Amino acid sequence: MHNPAAHSAVSDALVKFASAPLAEQGAPAVAAAARAVAHAQSKLGSLSHAGRQTAALLRSQGSGPKDTRVQAWALGATLANEQPASTATPVLAAVVAVGELLSADAEELAAAAAIGIEAALRIRNAVDSDEFRARWNVASALGVLGAALAVARLLKLDETRVRHALGIAATQAAGLAHNAGEPLAALEVGKAAADAIEAALMAKHGFTSAPASIDGRRGLAALMAYRFDAASITEGLGDAWVSLR
Repeated sequence: MHNPAAHSAVSDALVKFASAPLAEQGAPAVAAAARAVAHAQSKLGSLSHAGRQTAALLRSQGSGPKDTRVQAWALGATLANEQPASTATPVLAAVVAVGELLSADAEELAAAAAIGIEAALRIRNAVDSDEFRARWNVASALGVLGAALAVARLLKLDETRVRHALGIAATQAAGLAHNAGEPLAALEVGKAAADAIEAALMAKHGFTSAPASIDGRRGLAALMAYRFDAASITEGLGDAWVSLR
């Protein structure tokens, strides 16, 4: 069921997808992501109560008002409160926050968001089951992976560091389905965005992770999922966009 080897076709595919130029088939997904990013950006100045509380708490612990992780966490919580969160929610929050830090242009943000949204959705499809949804906050537990890939692209990490960013993010996959309907559920989604940024920055500065972080013997799927279909991630990645269906 799970790949015991150090090598991982799943990680290979996701890393190349996050690092390479997008194929022409991705243009509609990038356009859709651009609209979603613009909407998320519009929420930066009007955070929800949960978002404001999160930002205030983090600042009280020493984080600055412009700290990128604080912005991502607060924005993710706000977006999750606005409408039901999906695996795209942490991606958008992380992309907007890092985009502010880097002064990235709209095209870069849209491409990174499209890649993160697609990757997270494919990973969700690979592990989705009644048992998984009954136990985990899917938006936070899997959105962190797509968000890490999106941030790694914005930071222009090389393929080795993108792989490590993905692995570091996989170790932070968290959030309980039990919290659905509670304020904590939105905070979990915001934290996933912040954790994704942390994962990419750690990889940038030399931290490493196991290669098969999703499909390895002790990877995310083996520890958290009840089924795993690698083809849902790798098949047609970059050419057929499941996020457009």
